[in-house]
Amino acid sequence: MPVAIPKSGSPPTLLQEPRMQLKCLAASAAVIAAMTGAAHAADANSPAFGDSFNVTDTSVDLSQLTRENFYDVLVPLAKKDGEMTFYSYWPPAPLVVFQNQIIPAFEKKYGIKVNFNSVETNVGLPQLDAAYKEGKPSPMDGYFSSDLPADLNEMANIRLTDILPNAADLDPALAYEYRGIEHNGAYVPFHGNQTVIAFNSSVVKDDEVPQTFEDLLAYSTANPGKVAITSPLRGGSGSGFLTAVSHKLMSDDCVARWMDLSADEAAADQLVNNSECFAPVWAYFNDLLETAQITNGNTDTLNLMANGVANIGTAWEDLTFSYVMGNQLPDTVRVTILGGGQPGGAEGAFIPSNTENLAAALLFMDEILAPEHQAWKLAGFASRSPKTELDASLIPEEARKLLVPADIYAEGRISNANPVMSRVVRDAFAANVLDK
Repeated sequence: MPVAIPKSGSPPTLLQEPRMQLKCLAASAAVIAAMTGAAHAADANSPAFGDSFNVTDTSVDLSQLTRENFYDVLVPLAKKDGEMTFYSYWPPAPLVVFQNQIIPAFEKKYGIKVNFNSVETNVGLPQLDAAYKEGKPSPMDGYFSSDLPADLNEMANIRLTDILPNAADLDPALAYEYRGIEHNGAYVPFHGNQTVIAFNSSVVKDDEVPQTFEDLLAYSTANPGKVAITSPLRGGSGSGFLTAVSHKLMSDDCVARWMDLSADEAAADQLVNNSECFAPVWAYFNDLLETAQITNGNTDTLNLMANGVANIGTAWEDLTFSYVMGNQLPDTVRVTILGGGQPGGAEGAFIPSNTENLAAALLFMDEILAPEHQAWKLAGFASRSPKTELDASLIPEEARKLLVPADIYAEGRISNANPVMSRVVRDAFAANVLDK
């Protein structure tokens, strides 16, 4: 049966005896986080970027704020403000978690009212940009956004991931960079997501479940029309699959050039359109799409699986989870990551540099990373936590079966290329695959 969404204030049941393998994975992640984070922590009281702090609210002495004195310094100041405004863009899981779990807990704990608005990034970021350019206060004090402002100076250049008490165990791979942009901790990862291969275990036999990209091609060849591939031009699970295929099939040198976060349009064009690097990628897709279906979006792929038209499809882990929970997919649908990895990451939140409620905003950023909230959204929505010590033990068994197995997830998440490179690759996919 689908897993019930946990009620506000009721954290998911802990597993009594987490597997030793998961304990080892968590311990290893903690060691890596400590080693990587140490260099950043040494500069925690310096700006994340720029020569000086860029916040207009100077009530908090950021040069002296630490994890140790965080609450003592901020709580009295935040209570003077009395309220704050938080924006979130549309994903259902974060919207529910903010409104039903985090905000009620925050208001009860601190007595600070949170005015919450669901605002798409293509609306909220222009609002912020206009206020910033006019020298006015930001319309929001914090923003959960899938994009960063075009001008990073519109973000408070505070090393949040190094001073928030609840950020001490963040995965360092997610804490300092987002989509190829180095923010050095000014953008707090919150909602982790993972591209996957979804399959219906009632019709795909155990020995048919694809482990590699070659396995997926073989299954599609043997079962024409039963594999659904989201178009990279229409959905993130499709562009993620394109990234995964490229990462696996290209040479090491090509992958290194492709994953160069500093690559500009000219470098991307040279690599994608004027070298042989992507030839095996286009060849793979042209072979696959002789028998697989290409769909117009993430939901279209899952709908084909729901209707029994497709047995396997490219997908997002959290969207697949929510479809099963909502009885929109059979509860026999499972997910995995192909060998070589598939892209995953974490969207997050930032504080505008022109907030008028800095103390409250800092407290709220810390609150969103509280273990009980991270566990609540993970168990109820498959919203992965960026905290390294949660995934191994805080998922009830009935929910865990709908997620990528922990050992596969730990080894299978890869990063995306920077946005410029990704756009050039998608355009080339259209020319070399869709238009053929």
